[in-house]
Amino acid sequence: MNTLTRISETEVRQLVNDWYVKLDVHAAVEKMLLMLAKDTLVMQLPEVTLHGLDEFKAWYDRIVHTFFDEVHTMQSLDITTTSEQAEVQLVVRWEASRWNAPAPNSQRLAFDVAQRWVIKRSPDTQNLVIDTYIVDALTPLEGFPNL
Repeated sequence: MNTLTRISETEVRQLVNDWYVKLDVHAAVEKMLLMLAKDTLVMQLPEVTLHGLDEFKAWYDRIVHTFFDEVHTMQSLDITTTSEQAEVQLVVRWEASRWNAPAPNSQRLAFDVAQRWVIKRSPDTQNLVIDTYIVDALTPLEGFPNL
């Protein structure tokens, strides 16, 4: 039987940071998939609930073709680890621009996004992966439009 190494808070912080860096630069979908649970992924987003990597790929393709100049800034990050998983509660400030054709200008958006994640260690790679990703609240900052 394959024994998984206990998850550390340092590893979780690194995964969270890497996730948002990759989102900001619109990393190749293959790099994003390495950070997600292969068989059990559930992502509860404001507009849709995704199940599995194929649904994530379709969503990610739409997102990187809709938003640009993205910046994610961590506002709070709370991590609880057990031997088998980490539970994360975070608030990230998400700023992005979008252009809705044929509008003459792009539109700047800014939100505080409250999220809960469950992170597990992949039995295949031993790397941490996001198993559950839930957006609890998407709050536009004052003076910015809603989605």
